[in-house]
Amino acid sequence: MPDLKLKKIQPNRLNPRFEFSKVGLDELADSIKQVGLLQPIVVRPKGADTYEVVVGERRYRAAQQAGLDIVPVIVRDYGDAEVMELNLIENIQREDLSAVEKAKLCKRMRDSFPTKYPNWEVIAQRLGVDFETVKKWIRVLGLPEEIQQRIAPREVQRVSPGKIDYQTAIRITQGIKEPERQVELAEKLADEHVSQRSATRIIKEVSKEPEKSVEAIFREVVEEAPIFLPFSRVHADAIVKGAKTQTSRKTKEPRLQPSTIVRAQVTHFADLEILDIYRKKLGEFDENDAMREGGYTLDEFKEVWKELHGDWNPNESVYVIQFKIVRQV
Repeated sequence: MPDLKLKKIQPNRLNPRFEFSKVGLDELADSIKQVGLLQPIVVRPKGADTYEVVVGERRYRAAQQAGLDIVPVIVRDYGDAEVMELNLIENIQREDLSAVEKAKLCKRMRDSFPTKYPNWEVIAQRLGVDFETVKKWIRVLGLPEEIQQRIAPREVQRVSPGKIDYQTAIRITQGIKEPERQVELAEKLADEHVSQRSATRIIKEVSKEPEKSVEAIFREVVEEAPIFLPFSRVHADAIVKGAKTQTSRKTKEPRLQPSTIVRAQVTHFADLEILDIYRKKLGEFDENDAMREGGYTLDEFKEVWKELHGDWNPNESVYVIQFKIVRQV
């Protein structure tokens, strides 16, 4: 595996995705500074003594940011069509892409290479994913643009504020026929950030009562519904053992107040009494906070936060919710 001077490598002009997360690039650049570039960049010859990135555009940019002079490469003599295909496949397989982005890339594969990819089943086989998964991605392209923009950037346990998961988006359009009403409900669910249980019931009620306003149905369902506080299985076990008495969230249910009784769930495993709720910057969290979050050190808790929420911004204020078990189910 040869090494090349980074200045001899050009960016990939055929890459279908030119936007990269600054936070992600910063983290990768920091890692490269510490341990070097562990995975080579795939390049192709481009001129007498220059090369073009084929696969590894993000690594290439991070290596530049890290100040590397030389990087490991794999040299392949690909044509333009092969480069485009490889980049489409690499991008689709990225975990941080939304269903909308993956669907658009699948469509581009089929449009660009109709002979090689005559149907979605062939694309699914090429990507190594289930055919039903690809069909679900493609269905989101039929949603109103306003709803597509509200779909979360990746499949995670907790969807970011202002977003909905793509399966909820599809359920909205399956149950409700009027596009304006679809958009109104999608935006309401994204902004209010209700539980999946409440969202399912709201969609059902909105589809059953077309003459009733979305706002009215939304309020009726939300006000009647019990308050659920979701946890991972690991954190549910920690709560039962008494190791976790605090949880920190970017958002909270508006009805959640001190003295409120909530249902803690992976499945409903306990009723919790809320003892206190306050705002705190992540950068102000200390070892005591981390211990209450489940027996972590502060460094361990930062990693847990990143897994759940994607980034650790010391200046971001979050809700700190302290509680105790009042009943174990």
